[in-house]
Amino acid sequence: MKRALPFLFTLLLLSACARPQAGAAGEEPGTPAWELMSKTTTATVYNAVPSQCNEDCLHTATMFRIIPERITEDRILAMERTMMAQLEISYGDIVLVEGAGRYDGTWQVQDTMNKRFAGQHKIDFLVPEHIRHGKWKNVRVYKQKKL
Repeated sequence: MKRALPFLFTLLLLSACARPQAGAAGEEPGTPAWELMSKTTTATVYNAVPSQCNEDCLHTATMFRIIPERITEDRILAMERTMMAQLEISYGDIVLVEGAGRYDGTWQVQDTMNKRFAGQHKIDFLVPEHIRHGKWKNVRVYKQKKL
């Protein structure tokens, strides 16, 4: 039950997020404002398996517990460490991704990519094990503006 409340809050937050209307005239009050952070990101997919993570593949870098049956609903994103620092994105931040086809939408940053990807402008979508491939270039990443 302890996990249910934060997860429910995350779901409510994710469902409340809209497509970016950055600077659009006539923005509706209460619509989250999104700021474009990157237009040159490469996005790929990863699975919660030891060969793609560390030995504890069912926990993210933030110790978020991955439940394989809930991976699609949790919408967890791993981001390259340097990119996180450059874009001032922290663990737990909600980002909006565009240009990755069916993975477009809001994601929660709960993981980081392996150090071998340092300096590469990359993100990884956590997906179920049956999905093995996926790569998109020039993906746009938006961050919710602080009000």
